[in-house]
Amino acid sequence: MEAWRAADLHAYVDDCLEPDERLAFESQMAQDPALARRAAQWRAQNNAIRAAFDAESAKTFSISIVRHQTESFGKARRSASAGGKPSYEPPAHLSPTIVDPSRLPAKVVAPGAFRWSLVWRLGLAGLSLGLAWVWAPATMVVPAKGLAEAGVAAFQAFARPGVAPIEFATSDGAEAQAWLTARLTHPVFLPTAPAGVKLIGARIAPYPGAPAAFLIYKSPEGAVGLLIRSLDAPPVGAPELLAADGRDAAVWTERGQGLALVGDPAAASLLKIATEFFGPPVGAAQAMPERGW
Repeated sequence: MEAWRAADLHAYVDDCLEPDERLAFESQMAQDPALARRAAQWRAQNNAIRAAFDAESAKTFSISIVRHQTESFGKARRSASAGGKPSYEPPAHLSPTIVDPSRLPAKVVAPGAFRWSLVWRLGLAGLSLGLAWVWAPATMVVPAKGLAEAGVAAFQAFARPGVAPIEFATSDGAEAQAWLTARLTHPVFLPTAPAGVKLIGARIAPYPGAPAAFLIYKSPEGAVGLLIRSLDAPPVGAPELLAADGRDAAVWTERGQGLALVGDPAAASLLKIATEFFGPPVGAAQAMPERGW
């Protein structure tokens, strides 16, 4: 078990640690050559990710901003649990704009005021329910375009000459699944690889909000990468092709996850492989997580 956390390494690489935390982490790297090599590798990969995007896509992948917000909330929670004052405090005073008659002294409020207040509240509640019924979307909106762009960015950054595409080398899907689950904040479920498609290994890839799982496979038509991102109860959707940054990506959802398959094969072959991936995952007997994000 590594003494360092993946979140700390991400924060260090993205320059989001406080000065004292950064010095402590660099001291830890000085005693751990493997950690130092990992930090240098991740920094090079972050630079490759940013270089793979144009100006507009770079706004979507605001890795440093997201990491800074995540670390700030984490510090607030750690400080509160330790008995200290959290770094985030709610507003000291909120000025109400509507006075509740039930909170006024009884001698001030007229007898009919309570009745009209109740009628007003019931009417407002009914209106709110009606608007929610009419305007609520039938299904959750899945960030398919974002999944496609993230998958393409990860493939372009990692599956290229001179870059180690994986962090954990394995051809066993169950091993890769366990390795990824141990490093992310939620269970990861891998789909079963189709015949002729061989798993090479796994790694952690940047994604807005939190890291994602990324796997590299070898197919008869070249390398393919599979990005897996936990979503909040998305509807199941079969693979569909999307264009992102000059490449094709096959995107689908199942078991509370969004998946994007990218790689060297042509669009038709890529969709065929994704369709064969779509189905019962490795470790199907395991319980599906109720929520994840």
